[in-house]
Amino acid sequence: MVEHYSNKIQNVIQKELFNAKQSIRIVVAWFTNDLLFQPLVLKQQAGVKVEIILNRDEINDSEENGIDFNELVNVGGIVRWNETKQLMHDKFCIIDDSIVIYGSYNWTNKAEYNEESIAVSRNEPETIKFYLEKFKKLAEKYPSANKSSAQNTTDIIASNQKSEKDFYSFEDINALLQERSQRRYIGLTIGSVKDYLGSGLRFYNKIGIISLSKDRNSPEKDFIIAKSSGVYNFISLQDFKPINKVEFIEYRTWTNNSNGNIIWLNADGRNWGLYDACQERFLLAPIFDDVKPFGGQIYSAVKLKNKWGLVDAYGNLILECKYTSIGDGSDEKGDRCIFVFYNGNYMKFENGKLQLYEFPKRTGQFYL
Repeated sequence: MVEHYSNKIQNVIQKELFNAKQSIRIVVAWFTNDLLFQPLVLKQQAGVKVEIILNRDEINDSEENGIDFNELVNVGGIVRWNETKQLMHDKFCIIDDSIVIYGSYNWTNKAEYNEESIAVSRNEPETIKFYLEKFKKLAEKYPSANKSSAQNTTDIIASNQKSEKDFYSFEDINALLQERSQRRYIGLTIGSVKDYLGSGLRFYNKIGIISLSKDRNSPEKDFIIAKSSGVYNFISLQDFKPINKVEFIEYRTWTNNSNGNIIWLNADGRNWGLYDACQERFLLAPIFDDVKPFGGQIYSAVKLKNKWGLVDAYGNLILECKYTSIGDGSDEKGDRCIFVFYNGNYMKFENGKLQLYEFPKRTGQFYL
């Protein structure tokens, strides 16, 4: 049986990945979509063998790509890089040696908004045989990321030697926040803004527009976020000058959160903080290794020392950083909710509490 899809392709792939029981083999030219990458990490942690083959180029292996493929390697997955001059342009995924997803769709953020199509082949022996043989040839041709894995293992050992803690509790996080706040991260001013002044956007090599509000009861106001010399700044739509005296390397926003003026900023290239753009101060000082804002939710997952916790849009700590992974999705009723993976079990975060949760065989859309 073959099914064809030309919209919501990301959700179709997510659903198939979460139904995998034994193995996931992926060959894709370009991979930048973290919403497709995180399910692979979760599945590998749950005992499903995950293997990826992709090009090592300026798209996949760059600071612009928010995916760290070593995250999969560190939990036992295999990543193979095409480092030759010959472009590897295949795009297919084999699940449990019985399902094949193939088509024009690269696993990138941009592809979700392109005119793309995929086919999902189920229990078609000839199709499965063809793609398994193709995967085997490519796997033999391109080496796995053993070097990256070894280096990352060394980093983890060194990190563990610095601290005996397995996770960060509420008290630990509050202590870190207080320490960072004393380092002038609250009301932060970094560098000079003189290079940004001018009558237009000619100084900037990358721009985007976001909507922020003074508070949750105020109408939204559009701001420009512009990048120059490797850093971003908030820019006024009226005179194209900086609004806030804060520069940052990277940013992530919520969609439909209840506190529209806040945005996650990475100001130093290492740590994330929760910034109030209208009050020009950090609600949470930059201490987190990574963040995942959830669209349609007031929560974000935050990462410290490879463990995940949860905060809300007002800077309140909801879950301490001790969980393997946290993501949002839809349950069997189609209700949007947050799922937590910990000690080999899935849990559902609902009404401020965690409860064990078992995914049904046929379930809703996932955004983990």
